[in-house]
Amino acid sequence: MANPFDVQGHRGARGLFPENTLVGFEAAIALGATTLELDVGLSADGVLMVCHDTYLDPELWFDAKGQPLPDIPRLWLKDLTQAELQSFRCGLRNPDPQRFPAQQCVPSIMPTLEQVFALAEAMNPSICYNIEPKVSPLYPHQTVSPARFAEALVTCLERHQLLVRSRIQSFDWRVLRFVRELCPLIQTGALVLHSPVASTLCHEQAPSPFLAGWDWREFAGNLAALLQATGFVDIYSPNFEALLPESEAFLQPCWIFQEMGFQVIPWTVNEVADMERLIRLGVNGLITDFPDRLVSLLQQQEKI
Repeated sequence: MANPFDVQGHRGARGLFPENTLVGFEAAIALGATTLELDVGLSADGVLMVCHDTYLDPELWFDAKGQPLPDIPRLWLKDLTQAELQSFRCGLRNPDPQRFPAQQCVPSIMPTLEQVFALAEAMNPSICYNIEPKVSPLYPHQTVSPARFAEALVTCLERHQLLVRSRIQSFDWRVLRFVRELCPLIQTGALVLHSPVASTLCHEQAPSPFLAGWDWREFAGNLAALLQATGFVDIYSPNFEALLPESEAFLQPCWIFQEMGFQVIPWTVNEVADMERLIRLGVNGLITDFPDRLVSLLQQQEKI
């Protein structure tokens, strides 16, 4: 990677363009992102589709006539073919103007993962990909299994010769275990959510179903040791508050994970002050809805 600090455009450049769309990924690359962070689901005909949700959220999606989709019954990605999914439209309005007032409305369709590859490789043949299959141990009926997701992703990355430039991340660590078994060349990222009100580490179903059979309690709160024990994790990606000593969500310092061989790339960091704080703490990269802000900051600090 040309840039030692990893600028990951979250769902493309969600602060500026509709999420997980070709126009958003194009903007992220043009703004200087070194990695495209994106989400995938698997359609009824086995195509990897780029979408954050397991269903068509009516806040985002519209029919061919521009009418909002119903919330009930829900339209699940796993039940619709690529052609059916690409008949719908997003980007017709800003779904969250309070958080993203600058997000432009650009009518778009749901791209396939291969369509994202085609666009990105033409723009920057050294671009990397951070791919999150949307699967949860709490809602197994909503998607295909973690093993099926892993198989589909590995097959696709092998076909496009993108094993080395791609990472697969997940809150459901079963996906990471299956990916490591299928193809050790692909880096894996352990996503973690931890706050005073919710955590994928210590769930009401003990041990947490997110950790692929591992029990955080057995490691006396030492998450770095747990990640090392799994043998299938390369990157630690928590919500960024978990890296801030002053936060109620703090778990362990960044350097502990790095000393054990893990890259540390937290999510989702949008405020410049938070970016500055995390860079000082030594993170390897940041996932952000505003890659333009991060690139500008890094240029000022001469890290690019």
